[in-house]
Amino acid sequence: MDLIGVRSFPFLTRLNYCREFKQLIPWSVMAGLVEGQFASVIVSKTFGGSELMISIATATPVAALMFSLVWGMLCIGRRKIPLAMIFASGATLCAGLTAAIPQTRAGAIWFIAQMAAAQILLAGVITVRTAFWKSNFPQAVRGQITARLQVIRFIVSVGSVLTASALCDLDPGSYRFFYPVAAVFGVIGIWLFGGIRIRGEKKELRGMAPPTGGNGTWSGMIEPVNVTALLSPKHVFSSAYQVLRADVRFRRYCVAQLLTGISNLMTFSIIVAVVTRDLQLAARSEFWVSTILIQVLPRLVMLGTLSRWGRLFDRIGVIRFRVLNVGCWTVSLVFGMVATVTTVSSPQLGGTAFLLALSFFTLRAIFQGFGYGGAALAWQLGHLHFAKSDQAEVYMGIHVFLTGLRGLIAPLGGMWLWQTFIRVGWPAWLVWGIAIVLSLCSMVLFARLARSEARDEQVNAD
Repeated sequence: MDLIGVRSFPFLTRLNYCREFKQLIPWSVMAGLVEGQFASVIVSKTFGGSELMISIATATPVAALMFSLVWGMLCIGRRKIPLAMIFASGATLCAGLTAAIPQTRAGAIWFIAQMAAAQILLAGVITVRTAFWKSNFPQAVRGQITARLQVIRFIVSVGSVLTASALCDLDPGSYRFFYPVAAVFGVIGIWLFGGIRIRGEKKELRGMAPPTGGNGTWSGMIEPVNVTALLSPKHVFSSAYQVLRADVRFRRYCVAQLLTGISNLMTFSIIVAVVTRDLQLAARSEFWVSTILIQVLPRLVMLGTLSRWGRLFDRIGVIRFRVLNVGCWTVSLVFGMVATVTTVSSPQLGGTAFLLALSFFTLRAIFQGFGYGGAALAWQLGHLHFAKSDQAEVYMGIHVFLTGLRGLIAPLGGMWLWQTFIRVGWPAWLVWGIAIVLSLCSMVLFARLARSEARDEQVNAD
């Protein structure tokens, strides 16, 4: 019985697909508690953190991706699997050490810092994994394979987050128990990483070696660098600039993604603060309901749409795909605006207002899940549409660095705008209005890029 659909893929992809599938099961237990927004709920509810702490905890999972530019440069000319195992080991160690964090205000700072370190190292795992997908999975089925791998990853991660939130409702300090347990699953995932093989890696590494004597030019645009060079911001950013200057289409794609990311991320910390502080949930289920609205429900919807998104991705290509994907994000922002305004418009939510707010937050989470479903594929595979085979890591590093940059700025900026507008007496929906306008602008840019590529293809065909 082919439970994971391996027979539907080309023969040469099947073994690595099975190995990655098995590796993701234990690994996703640990990664699910580290990579998402669950840490921000713990900061708010367990540690009673301030709005600034909530914003920082909300920002760090995405801001940590800034380091992927460095990790991508480090991957060039090196074996990928050993690097992935090193990054995974560091992230697992950081998660396990949360057992030593006290449930105090100082502990909140320690917790945020430790989660940030784990998320930075987890970004290395993401960068390396997507880099070797280009070698292991052909483009014709890459979206479908990625969708199935994402399904198992998110099923396991959602289960781990739901379990953790239920434990927190019983005892807010239970983070000191479930993070170390998750780290044990992370160790198993690291061990299974060793069984994955990368097709053509040895040949590619030999091709990147310099000519005899070491005085010639490299075969790729970006040559392998040592760890010391990576500590130089000038070297890293000059290499990234070299790619962006040469590839105009990729540069435009990154600008459109920047607007999409800012429009969504600037509202994330506001959602966490409003749901955990203002929605007036029942005391015994506040962790559970908050986690469902903020993280679990969007991921469940994403799981239900991944396979359809995967087939659509393979059929229409990443640029047209992004136009539809951004539309889902825009609708989620509209419902988020209505839900937030309904919640904060009255200091005491009555029964009808509470149900309306809960309904709109639910609709926002559902459409966010649609957006996540498409973004999970486009984010991990979109850069491969532009990258040459020996530069996939650099393109991924640039793309993920820009994701991290907006992840660092947007949640903090969104919360600052929110508090500023409230302080001066301006309507709360203005922050959401800005986000919606940015999202619509990104949709227009993606549409223009899609039309430009279609014209180029027509000219080449003629």
